[in-house]
Amino acid sequence: MENVFGENGTFMTISWLWYALSVVVAFGTGALWYTVIFGKQWIKAVNYECKCGANLGKGEECKCKSSFPWEMIFQLVSTALIGFMYFLLTPLSLVMSVIVCFAFAGWTKSMLKFQISSWKRYITLASIDVGYFVVVSAIFILFSLI
Repeated sequence: MENVFGENGTFMTISWLWYALSVVVAFGTGALWYTVIFGKQWIKAVNYECKCGANLGKGEECKCKSSFPWEMIFQLVSTALIGFMYFLLTPLSLVMSVIVCFAFAGWTKSMLKFQISSWKRYITLASIDVGYFVVVSAIFILFSLI
């Protein structure tokens, strides 16, 4: 196996511009995915409650003021780390990147079934989340090939 961090290793050949752009595109895709495209279905499937206790999944209105979005910063960092993994892995093996994408998506959603007893709610949530992860993985894989 070649040295990932060496003089000619994958780490040194990453296009940081394409990496940064892919993180922005993936994060923007998530913003659209979980609001405009599947927002209502996701909120209902998650049974989302805001900080003041209103259950948005049941149509209740959230009346509390929003605070600084720490969750969004955590999501941005997580998105960047997933992207970094693909930018390291894809040049070594495109096939392995695709396998990792489907393995990780399947593993995380299979664990979700232990938390949600309703099959309908589980299928909806798993489809939305797995769909997003596969799309974002494709974004990172494609950008890492440029």
